[in-house]
Amino acid sequence: MVDNREKAFNECLEILDNPCKSILLLSPRVGKSRIGIGYIKLHQLKKILWVTPTVKLRDEDIPDEFIKWKAKKHLPGATIVCYSSLAAQEGKYDLVILDEIQAITEANAKPLLNGKIKTKSILGLTGTMPKHEEKLKLIKQLGLKIEKEITIDEAVEDNMIADYKVNVLEVPMDAVNKNIKAGTKDKPFMTTEAANYAYLSKNIARMMFNPNKSLLQFAILKRLRFIYTSPTKLSTAKKLLNYLDGRKLIFTGSIDHAEQVSKHTYHSKTTRDDLNLFLDGKVDVLACVNAGGTGFTYTNVDHFIIVQADSNKSGGFIQKLARSLLLQKDYTASIWVITLQGSQDEVWVTNALAELDSSKIEYVNIKNLKL
Repeated sequence: MVDNREKAFNECLEILDNPCKSILLLSPRVGKSRIGIGYIKLHQLKKILWVTPTVKLRDEDIPDEFIKWKAKKHLPGATIVCYSSLAAQEGKYDLVILDEIQAITEANAKPLLNGKIKTKSILGLTGTMPKHEEKLKLIKQLGLKIEKEITIDEAVEDNMIADYKVNVLEVPMDAVNKNIKAGTKDKPFMTTEAANYAYLSKNIARMMFNPNKSLLQFAILKRLRFIYTSPTKLSTAKKLLNYLDGRKLIFTGSIDHAEQVSKHTYHSKTTRDDLNLFLDGKVDVLACVNAGGTGFTYTNVDHFIIVQADSNKSGGFIQKLARSLLLQKDYTASIWVITLQGSQDEVWVTNALAELDSSKIEYVNIKNLKL
């Protein structure tokens, strides 16, 4: 039987020149880090700048990958940094690897553009190309082009990652209970979730023609935060956790919601204690927000729940979804995405799922699910 991950590894190394100005757009879990390290070994590169999104990837995963793929001798020559500190880097390198290239910004890319970082080779690795116009412009300025692409569904077909089923759970906003604080400080009042959403949307429409564009951005952000902290989403997430059997990993829209749906959490304000308990199989439910959505491998998880989607412009949604795609025996990933009917939330979910096989996506109305 052909090992398609090994085949993809060899094909990528064959098509990459040295020096290179290339991007590999590969499904999560195909082995992007291994390919980057394979390129370093193949061309015996001595000085490497590896840029990655998270501290965990910087301090643990990338160094471990060097050891795993028998490239330990190259580790002393590798400077591994997060994108947050890329702007402070300078020097001459044989290769710069932009891991999860969608994390690049105009601010952190400055030393690559102004020559403070000198290199003839840049290799971008990602599972999701950015959709922001300014990021695509930066990638063009750096002279990078996509050399090879493997989509999630191609990787599924080639048995490189697990098959999946996405259930989009549609829930209506609460139009009955007046449990939302509204109004001003001087004239506060209580309203329903549906009524408050309608007001926030009308306010965005009013600001469209206001010359002060910051007011429009504030109005959009206010509605976004409202959706992310929706009481209906919170109550639905709790019910869904009780409805589904087995081990569950849930990504919520806020820290408050994470702590309300599970006593075991992992986010920007916690230690890794609960995460480690979940990874070791000692607890069956873990609630995260964004932390835990990139660079982690979860085994023996029965259901992955994403309470809040975005449009996936920076790849965050697909990274969370990809946590479910580890190839395991007799396993199909069960993924649930909650969306508020009749809201901007539906647009975000549609955009986030656009690159996936529509035949593997089912829309389920909460009325038809006995939660």
